[in-house]
Amino acid sequence: MFQELAPDNPDDKCGHHYAICLDLKNQRFEVLDSMRSGADEDLTTHTEFFIDNLKETWNSHYENSKVQIRHFPIEYVATMKQGNRHDCGFHTLEYLAKWEGQRVHVVTAAMVVELHKIYTWNWLMNEDFNKQANA
Repeated sequence: MFQELAPDNPDDKCGHHYAICLDLKNQRFEVLDSMRSGADEDLTTHTEFFIDNLKETWNSHYENSKVQIRHFPIEYVATMKQGNRHDCGFHTLEYLAKWEGQRVHVVTAAMVVELHKIYTWNWLMNEDFNKQANA
């Protein structure tokens, strides 16, 4: 999950989250983004930079592995686009939780409202959070 997609973009002040999945079974990288597609140059530039570094690191640490990823292509998975500029983190969390490499889980505005409630509740009920002074 990545937050900074276009740090020099004045319209992207808080960053943007999207997911890159390594699909070993189908031998490819899969990119899921709730705002942009594979036609977006900022997305493809950032994705290719990260994946190139990951491939280099993999080769360095797993050069003797029977699984090699340097030939894996990048697939930009078509996703339902969010209706605002601030819910990308919730979309990305849902992608990471439910992505199976076959169909994209649809995230609706109503689901995001419920996710806000769930994550807030989990945060407030977190034992470590509640042990802190002034919590």
